[in-house]
Amino acid sequence: MKRIIYQISSKLAMLALIAMVITACKKSEDLPEEPARIFKPSDVKISAGETKAKLTWGVPLMAASRALKYSIDFSTDSLFSTIKYTTTSDTAGVTVTEDNLAVRTKYYARVKANATADQPESKYVRSSVFQLTGIQLFLAVRDNDIKETSISLRYTPTVGSSSIVLTPAAGTAITTSLSAADATLGLKAITGLTAGTLYTAELFEGTKSKGIVTFTTLSLTTFTVKLNPGDDLATAITGAANGAIIGLNPGTYTLAATSFITQKTITIKSTSGNPSDTKVNYKEIDLEGTGAGVTLSGIEFDGTAGASLYFLNFIGSQAANGSAATFTNIVVDNCIVHGSTTAFLRGDRGAAARDFKITNITVNNSVVYDMGLNGSSAYYTFHVNKMQFNTITVSKSTFYNAGPGLVTASTTYAGDVVPSVSVTNSTFNGFGGNAKYALLDANANPIKFVIQNSILANTPKSGTVNAAAIRATAAGNTLTISNSNYFNLSSALSAGTALTFGTAALTSNQTINLGWTATETNFTLPVGSPLRTAGTTGGPIGDPRWTY
Repeated sequence: MKRIIYQISSKLAMLALIAMVITACKKSEDLPEEPARIFKPSDVKISAGETKAKLTWGVPLMAASRALKYSIDFSTDSLFSTIKYTTTSDTAGVTVTEDNLAVRTKYYARVKANATADQPESKYVRSSVFQLTGIQLFLAVRDNDIKETSISLRYTPTVGSSSIVLTPAAGTAITTSLSAADATLGLKAITGLTAGTLYTAELFEGTKSKGIVTFTTLSLTTFTVKLNPGDDLATAITGAANGAIIGLNPGTYTLAATSFITQKTITIKSTSGNPSDTKVNYKEIDLEGTGAGVTLSGIEFDGTAGASLYFLNFIGSQAANGSAATFTNIVVDNCIVHGSTTAFLRGDRGAAARDFKITNITVNNSVVYDMGLNGSSAYYTFHVNKMQFNTITVSKSTFYNAGPGLVTASTTYAGDVVPSVSVTNSTFNGFGGNAKYALLDANANPIKFVIQNSILANTPKSGTVNAAAIRATAAGNTLTISNSNYFNLSSALSAGTALTFGTAALTSNQTINLGWTATETNFTLPVGSPLRTAGTTGGPIGDPRWTY
């Protein structure tokens, strides 16, 4: 019995000894292999702005009562293979500026506690990625300022602006020096660029970046023929082959009779790209028959002298206006169009619904005014009843005194596609009348209708409009008005009611009265107006031309 008790006691003692050894080993393993670890900073935080960033970090746990100094490195890669800037601090934070780091460049920072008399340096602790966003003195690039081989760049006038560097997507950067006068003017024209090329422009004050913007030069235009004032534009249109590009040198041209573009698609474009120096006095431009289409660019079109009824008019043929036809696209870009008494565009002459078909109708960067008898015409600005279309796109444009309503596609039909009307960054003033729907009459046709980043003001121009700005009753419609501003939209000139938008989704809109009357022609947004930052990307709303 004593022997058994002795054996048990021996085993218990042995187990106790083993447990003590294991515990001792564990405690030894828990100790840091390098004492410096307990002096390592922690929890690096970054607050970065336009021209400076503030880095802070947690003081090491064992740093109490010690006066520590820290080393901070900055690198463009997380492995710190190349150090771009190094500094020190005797507090748990440091501020760096554009004098130390390049703006719009991603950086990582790492921090360590330096060695003391009785303590080696700590391990590094690394930050997350950050960057200085940089000052933006460049203004948005205007469509009219982009040419094939040149650009006019606009920026906030600032003393000290010294150069602009243009870097193509592929190739050698171009540096253009700015004089003191250039810096004060806030405008620099740069030539010698390559057509159809993406460029990044960066504005500098010495070595400091003060703005960056990108643009793509226009593709090189190869004109089929170039005309001078006094040449016969009507004959050139009649004789042009499909795909022809007719160039108009600066001056005035006349289309005294209706011009027919018959079963072909052509381009009529100013050679200067400037509608202020190239003008066409027109009567009417008719798109005739299958394959007819046109691109109009950089021209002022004036229908006053020709007593114009329509600017663009679709017909099946001269013998039978209503005969079926499938048209190609219509583009009106960088134009000024005015002086038709009935409508900007008429596409309802087909004998039956869907006899006329077209894919896209586009108006971009244009000004349209004095269309539709001061709002009393029977025809909408885009009058496309019965016409099957895929898209109507209006962007960066201004319409005023232009029709009793914007779009009508009210004749019910079952089309191949659900048509889309998109209005973005545009300004409308003094429109509506003749008891029409001011914005859209789709009736029972399915449609996608979107207004975004735009300004709508002053209805009706004359008479009355329907109290509902939109009629669209089909199931599944997409109707949206967002990031826009509207005011003085009423059903009558006096004693009317505020227009309603039916089932349209209204998002982030405003109702700021800008003081415009129905006869206003200058739509410049006031400096400091909240509408200058109300857009979906934080930029201005309405036609951009009115924000410079």
